[in-house]
Amino acid sequence: MSFTPHRLLTSLVLGLVLCFSTISAHASQGTVTITGKINEPVSDSVLLELYTVPASYSGESHTVALSKNGEFTLTAPVNEPMLAELVHGPESIMLFLQPGDNLEVRADAEDFISTVKFKGQGFDENNFLLEFERKFEEEEDYQVLPDNIHKREKEFLLFLEERREDQIKFLEKFLKTAKVSEAFKGYARAQIEFGYANDRLTYVDVRKRVGDLPPQLSPNYYDFLKKVNLNAPGAMRNQAYLDFLNNYFQYRALEQKPANLERDYYPVMYGLVKQELQGTARDMMMARILSQAFRFGYVPDADAMYSDFQKEAKDQNFISFVHAQYKQFRRVGLGSPAPAFTLLSSTGDSVSLSSFKDKIVYLGFWRTHCGICNVDQQAYKYFAQQLADKDIVLLQVSVGEDFNAWKTGIAQKKLPGIHLYAPDLSAKILKDYDVKSFPGYFMIAPDGTLISTNARRPGHAEGARDIAAAVDQYRKTAKK
Repeated sequence: MSFTPHRLLTSLVLGLVLCFSTISAHASQGTVTITGKINEPVSDSVLLELYTVPASYSGESHTVALSKNGEFTLTAPVNEPMLAELVHGPESIMLFLQPGDNLEVRADAEDFISTVKFKGQGFDENNFLLEFERKFEEEEDYQVLPDNIHKREKEFLLFLEERREDQIKFLEKFLKTAKVSEAFKGYARAQIEFGYANDRLTYVDVRKRVGDLPPQLSPNYYDFLKKVNLNAPGAMRNQAYLDFLNNYFQYRALEQKPANLERDYYPVMYGLVKQELQGTARDMMMARILSQAFRFGYVPDADAMYSDFQKEAKDQNFISFVHAQYKQFRRVGLGSPAPAFTLLSSTGDSVSLSSFKDKIVYLGFWRTHCGICNVDQQAYKYFAQQLADKDIVLLQVSVGEDFNAWKTGIAQKKLPGIHLYAPDLSAKILKDYDVKSFPGYFMIAPDGTLISTNARRPGHAEGARDIAAAVDQYRKTAKK
C-alpha cells in the first residue's frame, strides 16, 4: 500500500497525538490537580499537605499563590489513595485524594467546613466526607463530648450503637448512587467501625479527664476487643483506625503490668505490635511507637528498638520515615541543642531564643481550633502564677492565626509570658522542633539544651507542679 506525502504527514501527526495522549494519561494517573477559589482570602496562598506516610503526620507540602481574585491551581504527585489537608490561614479541610483526581474546591476563607463546595473527579468521595463530618462530627448529639460521656455504661453503649447504626445507613444510602473505589469504601467503613471501637475503648479515660468518677464496668466490657479486626483491609489511612490502634496497644501494654512502667512502656507496646499486627499495618505501628519514643525523649531502649525495626520492617516508606525520625531524635532529643529561632511577638518585637541564655525556658506551641490548646490557654494565667517564683521564661508560639486578630486577642486576654507568631504549618520552627501535633511543650536549659521534649501542659491538673519539680530537679542536678 502506497502513501501520498499528504496522507503520510496526516498519519504521522495522528500517531504523535495518540502517543502524547497516552503519555499524558499515564502521567495524570500519578498526580492530582486541585483548582479552586478562596473567597475573601486572608493570605496570598494555599497549602496542600499530603500525608504520604500513614500515622506519621508527615508528608509533602505544596504551596501555590492565589490570583488577585483568590483562584488557584495546584498539581501534586499522588501514586496511591491518601489523605491530604488543604490549608488557608487558620482554616483547613481534610481531603481524600486518589491518582488522577481533578478536583475543584471553593470556600470562604473564614469558614471552610460550612461553605466548601466540590466539583470534578473526586467529588463523590470528598462530598461524602464533608457531609459525614457535618452530620456526625459537628452535631453534638453524635459526639462523646460534652454530654454523652457522662452516661452510665449501658446508656453510653446504647448511644455508641445507635450512632454506628445511623452512620452505616448514611454510608449505604451514599453507596447506592455513588461510584467510588474499593479503597474509599474500606476507608469509610473503617471510620465507622474504628470510631465506635475507639470511643468504647477510651470511655473510662475520657470520663476521668472531664472530672467524672470512674464508671462501674461490667466484667465483660472489654470483650468486644476480641472481635475487632486489627488488620482490617482499607483502614490504613483512616485516622479513627490509627487512633484506635494507638489506644489499643497502650491499653494492652498496661494490661501486661510491666515491673518498671516508665522504662518498659514503649518496648512492651512495640513487642505487642509485632505479635498482633501483620504486613504494612505492622510496619506502620512499629514506626509510630518508635516515633513517639524518639519525640517524647524516651532513651533506654531506643537504639535497640531502632536496630530491630531495621531488620523487621518491609515497607520502604516507614523505613525511611523512622530513619529520619532517628536522626531527628539525635538532633532534637534530650540533651541536644534546642534549635535557634527568631519570631515576631504580640508586641511587635523580634524575639530570639538566644535572648534567654542563662534562663530555663518553657516553650509551647498552640494552633487555632485545637480544643486542648484552648483549655491550656484558659489555664495559662494560673499556670504562670504557680511558677512565678521559679524564675523561668514562658514562651508560647501560636500557629496559623490571622496576625491582627491574634495580636488583639493576646492583648484582650492579658495572657502572661511572651507570645510569638508562626504563620502556618510550614513554619521553619515547627520542622526544627518536629512539632507534628498540638499542643506541644518543651523545656530548655540555661545552656540551650533540651531538658524535656514532652513537658506537662498548663491545663493538666498537675501541670504547674510537675514543671516546678522538673525545674528544681534540673537545678539540683546542675549544681553537682
